[in-house]
Amino acid sequence: MGETVAIDIGVFLPLLSAEGQGQAGESVAAARRAEELGFESVWAGGHLTGCVPMLDPTVTLAMAAAATTRVKVGYGVLTVPVHPVAHLAQQLQSLQFLSEGRLLVGADTGGSAWAQWRGGSADSPVWAAAGVPYEERHERTDQALEQLRSLLVAVPAEVGDAAGLALRPRVNWPPFLIGGESDADLRRAVRHGAWFPNLASPAYVARVLSRLARLGAESGRVVRPAVSVAVPSTLLAPGTRARRELPAPTVLRRYGIDAERASAMPVDGTPERAAEKIVEFGRAGVDRLVLSFPETDWRTQYELAAQAAELAWRELPVRRTATAGNQTGCGGWARVTLDLEREPAAYAFLNPLGTDVLDASLATALEEGVREALAGEARTVRVHRAWVHEVDANEWVFREAGRRAVTEALAAERAGGQP
Repeated sequence: MGETVAIDIGVFLPLLSAEGQGQAGESVAAARRAEELGFESVWAGGHLTGCVPMLDPTVTLAMAAAATTRVKVGYGVLTVPVHPVAHLAQQLQSLQFLSEGRLLVGADTGGSAWAQWRGGSADSPVWAAAGVPYEERHERTDQALEQLRSLLVAVPAEVGDAAGLALRPRVNWPPFLIGGESDADLRRAVRHGAWFPNLASPAYVARVLSRLARLGAESGRVVRPAVSVAVPSTLLAPGTRARRELPAPTVLRRYGIDAERASAMPVDGTPERAAEKIVEFGRAGVDRLVLSFPETDWRTQYELAAQAAELAWRELPVRRTATAGNQTGCGGWARVTLDLEREPAAYAFLNPLGTDVLDASLATALEEGVREALAGEARTVRVHRAWVHEVDANEWVFREAGRRAVTEALAAERAGGQP
């Protein structure tokens, strides 16, 4: 159990120069420094081609994970449909295992602004090289995500001609953060419990959250997806004067965003000014902000971003978090993480694994345990998120895990007092 800030801050690992000469150690050095400065996560782009050199994100993130112990490692983002599912599953499984559960998977169809940011392109030769029709991206993405959902937690899945493919060792299901802004993308984000737009302003996020709520209600889900947002950032030391230039109209058209949204998007200026923008994102409902720095001096940018984050966190509330689990006699675990917010609201439960992995009876047992633990509360407590990390267990184990997680989270809340 513990206390978490209301908005996490992640940073992209530095871009390479035109030829990448002399920069082989930059990603490792940046990951270590990001961890020292207290950032929640580091990220690597997932494009194969583009106008800037791009390293393989799995290799890059593996090096970052090996050089650190706490910071999470994230794809920003994978174009899922161009990857063979079995190979991708093993890559993600290996990275999740070797990082000891620190993986975050940004996932995209390849048709959104993510596909063009940091050098990629929606009409990239990657599609031809992979032998995948661009028009089938939504169908292939949905199918791949469902297969990955099972494979990563060692549940047999049908992949190609293999009817019962299963991977070992089992790993905790990493959060899949769904990119894109179309209705199909947003429905996918609701289904998987996390939305990951880029180049979005606080006002735009707030507007889309209402769409997500409607789509969630249509699908029977009452908890909104967690929201991570990636934005560009150029920070200045206090006292530095610089003229702020908005992106060119051609850039805005390419990304499909208007000038108003673009002007409200960047986290820029001095740490004080950047902190104000981070607070805006937090109050708009963003759970994680991921900063990308076009400046080559990533060390200075990281330092200034850390200062901005500290200033922002003083203005935002905290969440109480608990992870609890119970073990079966045969060694299976049901482990749950709950974030409890103080705002009065109706209780809600989210099963991010889906009924193909966590069947209805186990999901119901977990929900009953959470409800029972909340029954004695004088006020309503909203369960912000419930992640089931292991599923090799029975209904009694899940019910007890739900009770324990809520009990520990409430104990942490009371011990911490009012923030």
